[in-house]
Amino acid sequence: MRPRRMRWARVTRHQGTELMNYSTLTRLSVTAALLCSLAPAAFAQDADETAFTLDPIYLILERAKTKAASYEFSPKQVEGAPVADAGELLDRVPGVSINRMGGHAADIVIRGQQADQINVIDAGSVSFGGCPNRMDPPTSSAALARADRIIVERGYSSVTNGPGGTGGTVKLERDAPEFEEGKRISGTLSTGYTDNGNRFEIGGNISVDLGGGFYMEASGEYKDADNYDAGGGREERTAFTSRATGLTFGYKGESGEIALDIERNKAEDVLFSGASMDSPLSDAKVYRLRGGLDVDMGSLKRIEASIYRSDIYHIMDNFSLRGLPMGGYVPSDSVTDGGKIEGQFDFGATTAKLGVDYRSNNRRAINYMGPAAVVEAETPGAARYLMWPDTTISQTGLYLETETALSAKTTLKGGLRYDHVRATAGWADGLEGYPPSIVPNDLYDAVYGNIYDGAYTEDNFGALLRLEHELSATTKVFAGLSRSVRTGDANERSIARGTVIDGVVSANAWVGDPGIDPEKHLQFDVGIETSTETWGYTATVYVDRVNDYILRDQFSMPGMTLYRNIDADLAGVELSGYWRSGNWEFAGDATYTYGENRDDDRALAQIPPLEGSLSAIYNMDDWRFGGRVNFAAAQHRYDASRDGGPTPGYATLDLFGSYALNDKAQLIAGVDNVLDKAYAKHLSRTNVFDTEVERVMEPGRSVYVKLEAKF
Repeated sequence: MRPRRMRWARVTRHQGTELMNYSTLTRLSVTAALLCSLAPAAFAQDADETAFTLDPIYLILERAKTKAASYEFSPKQVEGAPVADAGELLDRVPGVSINRMGGHAADIVIRGQQADQINVIDAGSVSFGGCPNRMDPPTSSAALARADRIIVERGYSSVTNGPGGTGGTVKLERDAPEFEEGKRISGTLSTGYTDNGNRFEIGGNISVDLGGGFYMEASGEYKDADNYDAGGGREERTAFTSRATGLTFGYKGESGEIALDIERNKAEDVLFSGASMDSPLSDAKVYRLRGGLDVDMGSLKRIEASIYRSDIYHIMDNFSLRGLPMGGYVPSDSVTDGGKIEGQFDFGATTAKLGVDYRSNNRRAINYMGPAAVVEAETPGAARYLMWPDTTISQTGLYLETETALSAKTTLKGGLRYDHVRATAGWADGLEGYPPSIVPNDLYDAVYGNIYDGAYTEDNFGALLRLEHELSATTKVFAGLSRSVRTGDANERSIARGTVIDGVVSANAWVGDPGIDPEKHLQFDVGIETSTETWGYTATVYVDRVNDYILRDQFSMPGMTLYRNIDADLAGVELSGYWRSGNWEFAGDATYTYGENRDDDRALAQIPPLEGSLSAIYNMDDWRFGGRVNFAAAQHRYDASRDGGPTPGYATLDLFGSYALNDKAQLIAGVDNVLDKAYAKHLSRTNVFDTEVERVMEPGRSVYVKLEAKF
């Protein structure tokens, strides 16, 4: 059974409306009731009405809008098992891997890069998680149900996406709702159930035409899961409960639009098999104002702007969900303020974007140890570490990006970017009333000889060139060269989990370097794309030479986790293709990534092996049936201190299908991991309180059913 928090451990800092905990019977009853209520409508439809169909994720590169190393798809048009969050959904996208620590909060990896090397932009806003060990990466709180499109950019392909993003960018974008003539209200409703882990979800959204171009959108989502069984029956600690709500008031006219978003994503009782702690609560709130205006001011054609605040409060502990009376307790928060204004110009053969953006993130985390009542009261005397000592990293950027049609078939894209970075730590000299042994500056000085005695600043410059040429109406080739810079994040600059006594640093210390240099990536990629009605393929090769790569070092000083700059190489190949014949559709993809620590002549950690998938789908009127084989080769290149050793290869089989009940509803069902294969992906994360690596097994055989409807 899934553990629940003991009464004395109930978190009261953030109160909210509690939804009931659904039993298995209740969940199945809700799903069955929805199916029954829609069945009469299904059979009442005229035979000649348009069928309700969704483009499947299995053929994403065929169905998506593809341009060079980026593609987009709609999360509302994805067939497959219900997902916990955006990270789990993106794991189905070619070229994207995940780093699993539990059943919730999968962390994505693109081209061997992860965490702050990947920008995640949700309708113009950026959030940074509230957990030092990334129990809540940005993809876990992103408003997936509210996104109309998801754009995945592999590598550095635009200077407009903000600072960093050296590995890629994921953008969740939204459109103003469109209403049918005479119809002022529309919406969607979905519910799903997966037997492995007893996972249930229900959600929906509604759009209301307020008249005069004004509209309102509201959404809600609830998900609940117990621990799942890995292949062979091993139970993994993966339970979670999450709730997400959102409200938008907006206006869309002929020449402009504006929208105000208020969103909340709350995850509770989240268990992590791959960590020594769990998360009783993670509460994310986002406030966002965004808009654009078409203008006629010579070459200036449009102005877009956004402003936002993201406020995340997070708790992790190792007792309340494990039936213990005491232990470690870490409350933390992450507040991000930002904005952007961009002018879009048209000079004939050349279009341009000129903009300024700003992003400031403040993080605070204190680790307490002791009896539950003492640590939950955040008693200063029980504080053991000032893990994030009021760390603020602010980045102000200026960019220019142009796109020029050199001919009818050749396009040149260019961009320049400048970022000014300022980093401070308000608690670096300790916190009044807290133990004198937990002063972060003492720890930084003992390990690196650097301290926070003011602000650290950087001036970073990036640039890119990308050439695209059409060989024919269906085929194009492209090549890109870029320089991008990523500054150190809150962990790399300031994590302070350790003490210094008589000049000796405590065992198992985890220490950031205030003076760490930013990463500089020089990337080159080249590729070809072909897309026709019946077949297509993409092939991309890339090389990324990194100076001052920020290495999380767990081998130089055994028992300690430090950060240092090294030189590194990343390289890889990305392949995908599809073919359609009659009622059949076939697709496949494969990705290989290579990572090398040039300074130490050893493999970089957390590099996925060769992996991919092959799928076949048969379409027949309102029915779709298919199967997919997911595979990964063995990984023998690894960093023993962080990867937990080599991993064997594997292959799993998924079966899936869908039936259009009518033009308003669709039933989806399937079985993932049909043969109940016991396997784990190579990517994994290190525990918070020790340097052990816990590799989390993937789910075993999972049967699911999902109903989607619109009105």
